Amino acid sequence: MSNSFLINTSNRIRSTPFTSRNELAGVKNYTIYNSTLLPTIFKSLKEDYYHLIKNVQLWDVCAQKVIEVKGSKSLSLIQYLFCRDFSNISSGKAYYAPIVNFEGGLLNDPVVFCIADNHFLISLSDSDLFNWVSAINNSKEFYSEVRKTDIFTIAIQGPKSENLAQKIFGKEIQNLKYFNFIKLQFNEEEIMISKTGYSKQSGYEILLTNPNKAIILWDLIMEKGKEFKIRVGCPNIIERVENNLLSYGNEMTLKDTPYDCGLGNFCNLDLDYEFIGKSALLKQKKVGFAKDIYKIQFDYKSENKQIFFNNLPVFKDDLEIGRATSIVWSPKHSKYVGFLIASKNIMNNLNDYYILDKVNFDLSHIT
Repeated sequence: MSNSFLINTSNRIRSTPFTSRNELAGVKNYTIYNSTLLPTIFKSLKEDYYHLIKNVQLWDVCAQKVIEVKGSKSLSLIQYLFCRDFSNISSGKAYYAPIVNFEGGLLNDPVVFCIADNHFLISLSDSDLFNWVSAINNSKEFYSEVRKTDIFTIAIQGPKSENLAQKIFGKEIQNLKYFNFIKLQFNEEEIMISKTGYSKQSGYEILLTNPNKAIILWDLIMEKGKEFKIRVGCPNIIERVENNLLSYGNEMTLKDTPYDCGLGNFCNLDLDYEFIGKSALLKQKKVGFAKDIYKIQFDYKSENKQIFFNNLPVFKDDLEIGRATSIVWSPKHSKYVGFLIASKNIMNNLNDYYILDKVNFDLSHIT
C-alpha cells in the first residue's frame, strides 16, 4: 500500500531553484534532506533505474548543503576536524572524508573540495555540521571564516554524461579525473565542475551561486541532452545499493565508527597530528572493532517490487544478528538486496554465506 502526502515548504523545509523544473518533469516523491526537498522518484524506482544505467539524467541535489572554510589556519582546522589524512591535500581535488565526534561516532561523510591551501568547501550528506565546525573553529582558536553558502549543486549522471558535458563545456571535460574539479565560466559566472556524484554510472556535479543563471544552465543541459535521451532524475536507491554506496542516516549513524561500515580506508590513525576522535578510535582499535557491514540478499514474494524497507531485524534462528537497511528489489540480481551491520563474532560463526556476503567496497575512484 502506498500513500501520497503533500509537503509544505517553509523556512524549515526549503525548495530549490530547480523545484519547479522537477515538478514540470513529473516528480512523484520527495524526501527531506538537510531540511531541503530532494526528489526520490519520477517515473518509478525501476524505470528511473533502467534509464539512469543506460542514458543520462540531470539531478537537483541542492540538498547537499555546502560549508565554506577560509583563512590562514583553515587547513589546520580541516586536519583537526577529519580523520582522513590531509597532510598532502592538493587544490583542484575533492576528498571523500568521514568526520567523527570525540567518541569516534560518525557525524557525516562529506566531500571536501580543496580550492586553495587556505580555502575549502565541505559538501554535506544528511546532517548539519555548521554549528559543529563553527564551535570547533572558535573553541580551538583556529579563527577561520566558517559560513553557510548559497551554493546550488546539480548533477549530470549516467553513462552518456561525458558526451553531454563535452557538448556543453568543451573537450576540457574529457581530461577531468575522478574526484578532481575545474572552474569554468558560464554566462559570465564562474562555476565549478567536479567528476563526482552519488552513482556509479559516471558523471559530474556542478556548483553554482547565481540561481537565475543556474536555471539557464539547467534548461541548456536539458536542451542539449535530448540527443542522449536525457531525463530529469534523482539518486536511485536500486542503483546505489547494487553498487554498495552507503547513505548516512541509513547504513551509518552516530552509533557507528567508520570502521564499522567499511570506511576504515578513509581514516588514518597513524597521523602525527591530533584530530577529533583519534584517541577514541585508537582505543577501540586495540580491542578490535566489533561490527562490520555485509550485503544481504534474499527472496521475498511480493506483488509490489517498487517498495523498499528500512531498519528490519535480521535473525539466524531465534538470534537477532543485526538490522538491515535500504532493502530494495534488484533487477540485476533478481532478489531483494540491502545492507546489514552486524557483530563480526556472530557473522564469523554463520555458515549460510550463500545469503550473507561480505561487502567488497569498490572505492578505487575515491582517491
